[in-house]
Amino acid sequence: MGETEFGMVFWTNMIGYAVNQFIPVRFGGEVTRAYIIDAKKHVGFFPSLSTVAVERILDLLSIAGLALLGAFTYSVVLSQFSVMLILVITAVASTAMFAVVLVGSRNLPLVMRGFRWLVYHAPLRESWRKKTLRVIESSLIGATAIGRDYKLLAVSILLSLTIWFVSFLGFYFMLTGVGFDATAMAILLGIMLFQLTFILPSTPGNVGTFEALFLFSFTAIGLTTLPASPSLLAIIFVTHAFNLILVALLGTAGVGLLGLKMGDVFKIPGMKREETTASHPPAVPSSSQTQAQAPTSSP
Repeated sequence: MGETEFGMVFWTNMIGYAVNQFIPVRFGGEVTRAYIIDAKKHVGFFPSLSTVAVERILDLLSIAGLALLGAFTYSVVLSQFSVMLILVITAVASTAMFAVVLVGSRNLPLVMRGFRWLVYHAPLRESWRKKTLRVIESSLIGATAIGRDYKLLAVSILLSLTIWFVSFLGFYFMLTGVGFDATAMAILLGIMLFQLTFILPSTPGNVGTFEALFLFSFTAIGLTTLPASPSLLAIIFVTHAFNLILVALLGTAGVGLLGLKMGDVFKIPGMKREETTASHPPAVPSSSQTQAQAPTSSP
């Protein structure tokens, strides 16, 4: 999808994370990332946003998989219906979404026929139906790129699993360092439940909600009655403060390095496109064109 340099994507991600930290809408940073990539590389807003969505689907799959691993190993939680229900619903929903992406990568017209059937059975005006289908097709073109390259798919899944496992290791060593007496699998489950709470609305800067949801996740599986559990609040408070400072610094650096202004980031829909040698962005191909090119194109 264009010559997207590693550095530009990295700093764009940092800006997106910073926006998510400081506004109460969880997906605001994702929208910001898509606008910046589109403004810089002219690949289209919805294809850009859909690649962010695929990343989030992989996150959900990884978190749900690691959480279920912890749940089946820490057998105490198997009898807790509400916890298991949350994990199963998350795993099923993320698997279904990823299946749509994989099927669309090989047969986009087939997936679009399904969406057309849904849209034309919805109570919408004809103009809105057409706009909705254009948005869906444009988004699927970006999302399904991952399934046309098996190496990209494998690396993306491996990286997602690694990211969340490393997150668990960070908490694990902090908790065991203060004498928190819980098994590794129990802590893995607690941390993954905590990560799932990030889909919920939050306060600006996650102030209060970050700590409360962490404690709630550990309480839900009975880990707050163990020795050293009073240290949980101190650990999560320090972690939260460190994350806020680090993300704020990297996000601010990204704004400067990408030639943006801070006001642009929070009014991103109005950000002007950069002048390039090409006077118009490349047209989004139709599903039939994409299908024809799929065997020979790289994402």
